[in-house]
Amino acid sequence: MLFACSTIALIAGCGGGGGGTSVSNNALGPCSVATTVGSLTYNTTWGASPTNASQVIQIINVDGFVIRTDSINRNGVPNSSITLTNLTSGIHMVKSTLYSGVNASGSTLGTATAILDLCSNGSGGANVSMDFSAGATVTDLTVAPTPITVKEQNLNQFVAIAKAGNSIGFLPPSDLNWSVQGGIGTVSSTGQFTATSIGNGTVTVNSNSTLLSGLAVVNVTQRTITQGKWTIIVFLNAANDLYSFSTLNMNQMEQVAGNPDVRFVVQWKQSKTAFGGSTFDGVRRYLVKPDNTSAIASELVQNNVQDNMGNALDMGSPQVLNDFITWAKTNYPADRYALILWNHGNGWKRGLEDEQPTRAFSYDDQYGTSIKTWQTDQALNGHHFDIIGWDASLMQMIEVAYEARNYADYIVGSEESPPGEGYPYHLIFDNFRDNPDASTLSLAQAFVDGMEEQSLPGNLYQFRKITQSVLQTDQLANVTAKLSLLGDELSANRLGMVNEIQNIRATAQSYSPGSTRYYRDITDLCLKFEADLSGNVPTSVKTACANVRTALSQAVVYEFHNGQSPNSNGLSIDFSPNLTFATYRSDYIQLKFAIDSQWDEWLSLAP
Repeated sequence: MLFACSTIALIAGCGGGGGGTSVSNNALGPCSVATTVGSLTYNTTWGASPTNASQVIQIINVDGFVIRTDSINRNGVPNSSITLTNLTSGIHMVKSTLYSGVNASGSTLGTATAILDLCSNGSGGANVSMDFSAGATVTDLTVAPTPITVKEQNLNQFVAIAKAGNSIGFLPPSDLNWSVQGGIGTVSSTGQFTATSIGNGTVTVNSNSTLLSGLAVVNVTQRTITQGKWTIIVFLNAANDLYSFSTLNMNQMEQVAGNPDVRFVVQWKQSKTAFGGSTFDGVRRYLVKPDNTSAIASELVQNNVQDNMGNALDMGSPQVLNDFITWAKTNYPADRYALILWNHGNGWKRGLEDEQPTRAFSYDDQYGTSIKTWQTDQALNGHHFDIIGWDASLMQMIEVAYEARNYADYIVGSEESPPGEGYPYHLIFDNFRDNPDASTLSLAQAFVDGMEEQSLPGNLYQFRKITQSVLQTDQLANVTAKLSLLGDELSANRLGMVNEIQNIRATAQSYSPGSTRYYRDITDLCLKFEADLSGNVPTSVKTACANVRTALSQAVVYEFHNGQSPNSNGLSIDFSPNLTFATYRSDYIQLKFAIDSQWDEWLSLAP
């Protein structure tokens, strides 16, 4: 995302030490040299604005995050001034909104935008003075930066600057229409340009109220696209309380990014709105580069990725996930692909006990959204992966795996709720880096081996609940068929073994049990039914359980669990009693597993 100080004289203060008419064409972002904080003296003429009018001034940084907000009330005077001090150095955007009432009340009368350059030629910082006029007639409309050369894929934020004489003027709300000429890309309603094709063109803005227009000259140059052996696509949604672990995992990826044939492409979101301690705000796309420091040294390919309304992408949206996958595969093609889904997880279901009752996986707390398991088709449609990895809690369930089975050869994940630190990427992907030509199965095993290594005595996960398994997806239809037959047998014989069913539910290996969560290890359930000595469990049930275990032995190709989760075997299932199941049956029956098996019929009857 690029802004620049306009060549218009009224956008002043690009030089150090004060205002003036110095010209800059720098990009929005940090200063090229170490610079102290700066200040903005904001002068405004109210003109014919209402006596009680007010203005809200926002300073917006490279991430699209508002780093400072202040306001002015007219109080009946013709002119007002305010100085915003201790502003973070850098080149930012100034946005002013004019309201009819005091303290930003009443109707919105207009908006004005400009570029604030707080960088200097030295380390002294910059003190900038800007004049805004709510009364003068807008006589010119320009677009900054211009001219500009960008690479394919890049995002660039253009700013429409309305001139009213020597001041910056206001335009009515929703007054501007953006367009692109030359077929070089697309532009949003807020002026964010996406470069898609090489060539020369323009980005144009038109004002409905003034009939004025302005344009920026754009040259899009080629970004070299090369074929790799592996592209690891990481959907890193840290717009939630896991944000602090996202930097750790990015650093781990950088540690093992030394092979150009094994590329990590990451869409990373944080939200200062939801969690003020986040290190940035918005959505970024990175190509991970080798580095062994605690800093993020990767290539920032796209910054502040937005939707068409100028909002940060909603990473709780299945379409946003699909769009990122398409973008990653288009720009970083490979012989083989792995998709890593990084976030909280809740197994197959939305958890009624959760603070936000609509969650399944990929929680975006900026918007209170998530991707539901039954939205897997929408999220992954049109794509196939060699490996799908769940760096999230509770996702290695038959209900989840069966939903995703047609989109990957192998699915890796945890039955348990793993530690917030998640996958040890440096211990998993060193195998990819060093052996990119190895079989997909052996590289999938690296997920299990990495978690096991992190669980060794003295390591981070020694005393944490750790499970990890690899599922061969072409075996999941057989597992489902055998579970369906087991469901039939349990339903038919339930009245004679009520106590046994309830006891096995209570004692089988469970995962994050709660008032509405009855996730149980499938193999452990079956072993307990088969080992029952009460005489109430019929042979047909025990035989069905044995057949399920045989099918699982072919589907779970690698598995590890530590002593904190002792009876785990690689795949879990919902084993709720009927009264609980009734509260979310309408969700469950949307799952392909429920459609293709009799398990939902069993849960509707389970004592």
